[in-house]
Amino acid sequence: MSATMQDLLEFSKELHAAGGLSDEKMSRISARAKANELSKRIPKVQPMTGEDIRAVRVKYGMSQAVLATAMGMTVASVSKWERGEIKPSGPALRLLNTLAVKGPDIFTY
Repeated sequence: MSATMQDLLEFSKELHAAGGLSDEKMSRISARAKANELSKRIPKVQPMTGEDIRAVRVKYGMSQAVLATAMGMTVASVSKWERGEIKPSGPALRLLNTLAVKGPDIFTY
């Protein structure tokens, strides 16, 4: 957490303790600080070419059918991504980025 955000949170806690902030407002400030910290840790989605997608799939020994099933997509969609006919949407691209970094265990419970 940045020093400024930490200072603001500490000041808010002091105000809350002194009765200057309601429980609701203190809760909202704390939630905002946590959300701000979390957003800094989430990497930006990186674009992936069809070759990138295929390379990740092959790296982890996944067929197009297995990747499609894991992502809730069709085999046709995965095939079209790899051929460059279409690009994965935002949520699918986020999953592909995560798969590339963390491996197929992201799909298990």
